[in-house]
Amino acid sequence: MTKTIANNKVLFYLAVAITALFLAVTVMPGAYAAAPSDTIPPDDTENLQIQVYDGAVLLSWDVATDNTAVTGYKIYSGPTEVTPESGEYSNPVIDAGNQIKYLITGLTNGTKIYFVVTAYDAAGNESDNYSNPVYGVPDTTYGTPPADMLHTASDEESPTVADAEALDMETVKVVFSEAVVMPSSAPETSFTIINNATSETLAVKSVKMDDEDILGKTMFLTTDTQEGGAEYILTAGIQIEDTGGNPIISGTSDTAAFIGSTVEPGSDLTGDLPEDDVTAPTLVSAKSINKTTVTVTFSEPVIMDSDPVTNFEITEKADPAKTLEITAVTKNAQGSIVILKTSDQQSVSYTLTVTGLLDEAGNELDVNANTKDFEGNFQEVVAPPAGLTPQNVKNFIASIVRELVIKLTWVKAEDMSVVDQVLYKSTDGGKKYDAGTSLGAERHEVELTGLTPGQEYYFKLTTKNEAGKESTGMISHIMLPATGPGVLLLIGASMGLAAFKNRKKK
Repeated sequence: MTKTIANNKVLFYLAVAITALFLAVTVMPGAYAAAPSDTIPPDDTENLQIQVYDGAVLLSWDVATDNTAVTGYKIYSGPTEVTPESGEYSNPVIDAGNQIKYLITGLTNGTKIYFVVTAYDAAGNESDNYSNPVYGVPDTTYGTPPADMLHTASDEESPTVADAEALDMETVKVVFSEAVVMPSSAPETSFTIINNATSETLAVKSVKMDDEDILGKTMFLTTDTQEGGAEYILTAGIQIEDTGGNPIISGTSDTAAFIGSTVEPGSDLTGDLPEDDVTAPTLVSAKSINKTTVTVTFSEPVIMDSDPVTNFEITEKADPAKTLEITAVTKNAQGSIVILKTSDQQSVSYTLTVTGLLDEAGNELDVNANTKDFEGNFQEVVAPPAGLTPQNVKNFIASIVRELVIKLTWVKAEDMSVVDQVLYKSTDGGKKYDAGTSLGAERHEVELTGLTPGQEYYFKLTTKNEAGKESTGMISHIMLPATGPGVLLLIGASMGLAAFKNRKKK
């Protein structure tokens, strides 16, 4: 009797497992695949705008929405605006693909032309109504459109980060090489910002496109409060794509440096200053960020002499007769931070003295607040013998810290000749790596975003010395989990089988 019950239990569990596997492999996936036919059209396209050029126009519009997904847009045009009573647009329809900016060339100068746009989805459903109409009259006086204004669907060139600049303590302006599309989901995760001196991450809280940039090349990032005068390294992830769908390539011009701002958010630096401004600017801080660079922060924007080197002097604190040569002086866009390039600093204390600077109201720098001490940032590097490669880093580890975010950590090489560390990435099991990304000599961790679910990544970290010799490198690899309902269902079925096997072993 006991044996019969045991056999029945085995048959019961076997039936449950087979049923779960059958549902996972056949019935349930079919439920996902055999969704009802899509008959709902996308919403109407809104905010169509036009920019007129010599024989060309640039159209731009807002992203439309759909119950599944918008897959493209159609552009209609003609010599007159169409109304419900006046027929259809007469020119051939242009399929713009999944883009929200489109350059139309070959137009006749001096001839008015109207445009409207609709959206369509994968099922072929098209918006019920045209967008708002726009018109333009191309003319030679408007000039030719920039060559990089728009890349069409045939474009195979990836965008790059052209520039980054802190506009205030919580706003960073990022300019790309061409028009880009902001990710629809969590765009703030598309960027990482690292303090180059401390390796601390500056959080990006939100991202928006620059509405005034008709070329679509500019984004504004809202960040946590920046450290004034600190050098930050911004990296854009592969979630950033151009209008042709080409993503930024990791390690290939996807980074830019900027200096942290001291300007309070909302400050108007372009308007006229009050006539009763009698407050003198003060020297807030001086900080060495590498062996030949010092950032100097002021309480407000300042105006320097035509030869700005004469406004600054750096002496050794212990022996003021010894000076540090200043080779170049530049100022950030706001004018409150000055970057000094110097000869090689020593590991000593320096005193910076600033004279002759004015604010925009003509007030001269306060002579009672015009000096600051700072520590020289220099380590003597001994040139390695010819042919000698630098040491590798140690304990190179890859870990998943949150969804689709990998953190790499390591212990820096104990080798004074190392001047750079280079990170390489591979998606083919380590057979071929990308061109590599320079991380500098001081980094000991980095977070990577914009990665692909279910992909196994191999990372190689090497070191370089001043002679250009590169170490063999340390390798770490990690598999990102796949996502999606079908995957979850199959995982569930597998867990059921595992549970059955465990029971059978008891």
